[in-house]
Amino acid sequence: MSGFVAAPCQQLQERYPAADLPAATHTGANTAGCYINGQPFVATGYGSGLGKVQGIGGGFAYDSAYYLRLNGKFGNREGSLQIFLNSVPDYKKQLLISAYALNQTTPILPAAALDQCSNYAVFLPNDNPREAYITDVQHTGTVRLTYVDLTNVSVKRIAAGTFEFTAVSNLDPSKTIQVTDGRFDRQQP
Repeated sequence: MSGFVAAPCQQLQERYPAADLPAATHTGANTAGCYINGQPFVATGYGSGLGKVQGIGGGFAYDSAYYLRLNGKFGNREGSLQIFLNSVPDYKKQLLISAYALNQTTPILPAAALDQCSNYAVFLPNDNPREAYITDVQHTGTVRLTYVDLTNVSVKRIAAGTFEFTAVSNLDPSKTIQVTDGRFDRQQP
């Protein structure tokens, strides 16, 4: 299977211009970012020394799931933004380039088993470890895989795309966050 491109990078850059976010690329650059409530959130990690949390992680797993974890700051708030897609077609049989809806109320990993989870996005702020902002049937969004290269899966797996969603606090349903202009370019070792 060779790389598939839904939209060339130049078109993505024009569609999602943002000087304070990483470029919308598809080279395996391991970059990602978005706006959370209008403030830039870039996957740069946080902390220092042995306790430093990496900026980006995740990848393809179990032939039907894609997981993306972005760690960084927006404003003075550190946190982790996670996207889980449990409806990715088996890459050996079908194309992966597609839009994936975040529109179900679902438990999230690791509190639930893989087969209990639907597609979701969640933001976990570090300043309140009990709080999670999660997509559900009323607070929805979309993840678009715009490029996937699985040419040599023993060496690299690249996935790039865009995302946007609204998520609600599990502690206070009157609190929501708006995530816009999301983009990622992840090379999975």
